[in-house]
Amino acid sequence: MFQFLKSVARRAGRVARRRPLTTTVLILVAAAAGGAAGVYARAVHQWHRAERAVRDGRAAEARPVLDDCLAFWPRDPDVLRLAARAARMTGDFPAAEAHLNACLRAEHGATEDTQLEFLLMRAQRGEADEVAALLYGFVDRGHRDARLILETLALVYMHNLRYGPAYGALQRWAAAFPDDARVYHYRGWVLERLNQPQGAQEDYLRALELDPELDKVRLRVAEMYLEDKDPQQARPHLDRLVGKDPNRPEFLARLGVCRFLEGRHAEARQLLERAVRDLPKDPSVLLYLARLDVEDGQPAGAEQRLRRALEADPSDTEVRYTLVTALQLQGKDREAAAELAEHDRHKALLERANHLLQEEARHPSWDPGPASEIGALLLQIGQRRQGLYWMDEALARDPEHQPTHRALAEYFEKQGDAELAAFHRKHLHESRGGQ
Repeated sequence: MFQFLKSVARRAGRVARRRPLTTTVLILVAAAAGGAAGVYARAVHQWHRAERAVRDGRAAEARPVLDDCLAFWPRDPDVLRLAARAARMTGDFPAAEAHLNACLRAEHGATEDTQLEFLLMRAQRGEADEVAALLYGFVDRGHRDARLILETLALVYMHNLRYGPAYGALQRWAAAFPDDARVYHYRGWVLERLNQPQGAQEDYLRALELDPELDKVRLRVAEMYLEDKDPQQARPHLDRLVGKDPNRPEFLARLGVCRFLEGRHAEARQLLERAVRDLPKDPSVLLYLARLDVEDGQPAGAEQRLRRALEADPSDTEVRYTLVTALQLQGKDREAAAELAEHDRHKALLERANHLLQEEARHPSWDPGPASEIGALLLQIGQRRQGLYWMDEALARDPEHQPTHRALAEYFEKQGDAELAAFHRKHLHESRGGQ
């Protein structure tokens, strides 16, 4: 293209003095060529922009840019594959499949890179176990998309609450790419759910060393310090977050908790009252406002807040214990005694679940018993997602595990889900004579 533009310019110089009309024609040709070059340059710019966006996880932003690229290169396999990847990452599987099928036609068959995209799409659509070995094979061979493969597997497993396989993918990711902040963010999230808060916090802090702009991670670090009643460690993280976005309710809420723990209760109430308008069901906000209400001689208001907090998280023993105090201050001794008994029951169940979780983390096994017991304990204290995850884990270890099917049948009956309850009841009757 650029050599053609040069030749046009040279010829225009020779002819201009002799043939004015011809010169005009040549100028128009050159202008058209220059316009084409401009269009081409814009398309190249859009392509690089789309590559960066997909690489950085901004697939939704990349998709309209890739539409421009496809208008310019409708049959280019690289453009089609990247468009498929962006569509897959945003959950638009029909579009991803259409782009990959167009890629097959353009390349007259499936290249390794196209096969990889099909495998990643299968993993994301629920077939992670079926394709994991093939995907790890790409990683072992040093494929240039090894990081993306590991991230995709990790996120799929995390989304499905399959913490063991997720942790395995994250371990490989951290070993291969130790300077990637995201892997420590995700691994910290998994470690928290495996009841390893110290390891999780270490990973979060490592993520912040690598990328100080990870506000979500910084907020979680501050929350963990506050949960440990350590406002001094939480304060610099919260000051940085609030300085960056002074009106974000999550930041104001945690800063309010920090101020309460520092003994600066007037500031705490001001911050928490601002935050609760946008976070009306946040258990932490409601808990600390209730504590301020108790201090201010308003136990009835505290009770209302605490009951809303328990609706959001029935397993929060700290909220329940504070409710006992609010009820006692109102002379509701019978209700207070009942809540105290419930608090003690929840606390014992949670301690047992935490003990089993720690044992599972230290000594992983294929025994369905501990997983089933963890699930049953968590369901009893209202942690539905976590409880069902561990029940599913027990059935993955033994699809015929009778205590798990029995516990799930009883749980779904209480929830009013007759269909799922019947499924597990039927499973009990059909296997091992219901024993």
